[in-house]
Amino acid sequence: MERIWGREIPWRNPHFTGRDRELDMLRASLGATSQAVLGHPLQPLYGMGGVGKTDIAAEYCHRHEADYDLVWWVRSEQEDTVRNALIALGRRMGLAEFSDTERDYSSQIVLDALRTGKKYPRWLLVFDNVTDPDMIRSYIPRGAGHVIITSRIAQWRRELNSEGIEVGVFKAKESIDFLRRRIPALGPGGTPEADAERMAEAARLADALGHLPLASEHAAAYLIETRMPVADYLASYQRNAHEMLGQPVDMYYPVPVATTWSMSLGMISDEARSLFKLLCFFSPEPISEELIVRPTLAVGGSLPEELGRVLGDQTTFRRAVRELARFSLLKIFGVRNVVQVHRVVQDVTRGKMQREEPEQVAEYRRIAHELLAASDPGVPDKEANDPQYELSKQHLIPSGGHESANPRLRALIINQVRRMRLRGGNREGLNLGQLVFDSWRERFGSDDLQTLMLALEVSICLFQLGEVERAGQLTVDTQTRLARTHGRDNEAYLKTVGTYSRLQRHQGNYAEAYKQDVELLPLYEEVFRPEHLQTLNLLNNIALDLRCLGRYEEALSYDRRAHDERRRMFGDTADYTLSSKFAIARDLRSLGRVEESLDLIREVCRLAELKNQPWHAVRLQWETELSAALRWVGLYEEARQLGEENFERHVRVLGPAHRQTLNCAVALVFSRTLDRDLVAAAKLGEETLVAWEKVTGDRTHPNTQAAAVNLAVVQRQLGNPLGASRIDQEALESHTARLGAEHPGTATVMANLASDLAALGNVQRARELGEAALKIFSGSLGESHPRALAAASNLVLDRRASGETGKAQVLYEQTLARYAEALPDHPHALLARQGGRVDLDIESMSQ
Repeated sequence: MERIWGREIPWRNPHFTGRDRELDMLRASLGATSQAVLGHPLQPLYGMGGVGKTDIAAEYCHRHEADYDLVWWVRSEQEDTVRNALIALGRRMGLAEFSDTERDYSSQIVLDALRTGKKYPRWLLVFDNVTDPDMIRSYIPRGAGHVIITSRIAQWRRELNSEGIEVGVFKAKESIDFLRRRIPALGPGGTPEADAERMAEAARLADALGHLPLASEHAAAYLIETRMPVADYLASYQRNAHEMLGQPVDMYYPVPVATTWSMSLGMISDEARSLFKLLCFFSPEPISEELIVRPTLAVGGSLPEELGRVLGDQTTFRRAVRELARFSLLKIFGVRNVVQVHRVVQDVTRGKMQREEPEQVAEYRRIAHELLAASDPGVPDKEANDPQYELSKQHLIPSGGHESANPRLRALIINQVRRMRLRGGNREGLNLGQLVFDSWRERFGSDDLQTLMLALEVSICLFQLGEVERAGQLTVDTQTRLARTHGRDNEAYLKTVGTYSRLQRHQGNYAEAYKQDVELLPLYEEVFRPEHLQTLNLLNNIALDLRCLGRYEEALSYDRRAHDERRRMFGDTADYTLSSKFAIARDLRSLGRVEESLDLIREVCRLAELKNQPWHAVRLQWETELSAALRWVGLYEEARQLGEENFERHVRVLGPAHRQTLNCAVALVFSRTLDRDLVAAAKLGEETLVAWEKVTGDRTHPNTQAAAVNLAVVQRQLGNPLGASRIDQEALESHTARLGAEHPGTATVMANLASDLAALGNVQRARELGEAALKIFSGSLGESHPRALAAASNLVLDRRASGETGKAQVLYEQTLARYAEALPDHPHALLARQGGRVDLDIESMSQ
């Protein structure tokens, strides 16, 4: 097993001094023999900014590296950086089901792996600079490993049931020792008298700096770089401190930080000073050189002269960076080509500029926003652009980007939300999108076009997370505003209407969704072009509408059209192409071409496995289809086994109440029934019916009724045909009203109700329903369709029971002949020969 050491862990500080109390307390709490219980072993290090919490955590990592199989550093100011760190960890761990493109799912895979400790039983995570305990709580694994948190927040007992360790300023001796080790002019040496004088001088400097570690580091860097005598520095420092104290200080941090900062800035070049000020308007997370050096932006003449030189030339930029590093105003990470400014220094800098140079604050923030906007590749759908998008993501909110009117920056934010959801980060996309959406509505108005474009992305995130009601409300509002203020030929409007059709399908209004989607198609072809991805997605949605309406041949035509174009554009193995293949497989199965369907969906799932696809919602849906295809060719045991595994994954990835999870559950109920595990089928069936009623809020919704019909089959087989008949009678009325009397789903309910009534001895009514079901199946699907054959096989029994033996015999011979041709070895064919009844499942409508 490869040991893992995170690249984000700070290098060991060669000047680290003291802190024995804090390190000993950490070791006692996180000892190798500690047992993992709630709230332990987890230790927060808390205290004000600049006291060295991060240094202590890093020192602990280095001292105890040998005690762990895995040590990982998690920057924790923002949720997306936490998730980034977990995704990076999952990549290093080589987890079987992990994929860094499915962020919501994969981050949980990593946490599960840490919790169980199967691969890495001894691990240490450091969550550095936690600002939101509620957010971080869901990312802390409970297992055999250890967790360190650094934060300015003190109330950790209330938040995470941990006392924590308070970190204060240096003790006087620690402060003096640090300065003497760091500054050669104060180091030990010479005569005893000279050494005593150096000691006294270090003590005076330590007292002046308030024993604050960050201020001490800045002072040391300044003295080393300038070689100024300590006495002169102290005199200058006192003057600067006096000036600072004369100002209305509104910052949380001690004056020593601002004073040492002020003195250091006075000694650096104009280019370095301008760059430093600019970097203070980004996140305290690492800032990439690629994000900052923009020659094309510098050419425009919209920058201050000295800053234009830095941003326009890589050599000048690197020279300025090294100059700032010498004064400890930033850190350089050469391996990753990034720089980082301490958050305390950033806050102090912005605060001082706000008081003394307010016009520069607006100017530097504008430039930061221009740099962020310039980093946008403009095509979030392409995975190849992900590295470019990662450059800006963590800086959008800290830079105040959500408050900017810059249209290019606003487009970047919209693209970031879209990219997150396309990569499976729906929760991540919603967090960013909702925050910015609220800000934009207040600043730019609810009818602003970019605000509405963002609203569309937020609504899709909500849909993907199963929050259908909120998604629907936002979609309807967005569609109405776009139509009123921007016209119906606007791209954003057309996309939103397509999302509204999805809402209609969720509500079971399939005819309305179909009517709207078909009307949209000419507009899409005109505005987007026929071969555009948006148009192809609409073709897919029209096929989905048709499938829900029971018009399977037409659905197949649309799906094949979309597949051929997607295959031409993206290739055979692209996700878009595989999704179309999956849709075709479902159409073929619905048409009774079960062997073709199985071959196709098996190929889709095989390619997904070869690509090491994550278990995202789409792949889970493919597996549900594979289970159904196996069941329809008669491989009941294998279908159930796959269905059980897939249902567990659905619960873990999407949650137990997600609509797609419930679709999977409805199918699994029938697989358990066919496998004769009736108690387990009944339990899941009852839970699923209750869940569907809660999710849809509508007992007549087709998916609620689908859950009820499959449960009715179980009830009849458990010896309760009366209860089953009541369920099926209600379902028949509901399906007839919602889907029409000729829908294949309606015919399925008729066939099952006929079996209920036959078991109750109402042979005449059973025969009538069986005749009607067979007529619908034969007319819409064909006489050799598996559902038609099942209805015919059951009708043979009801005709015999009602005395129509001649007609029963003719139908019996026809049915066996058709079974022999279409499904010769299928369990349904065996039941037909032996005079048994065939039960039919009814599927949830895919959303």
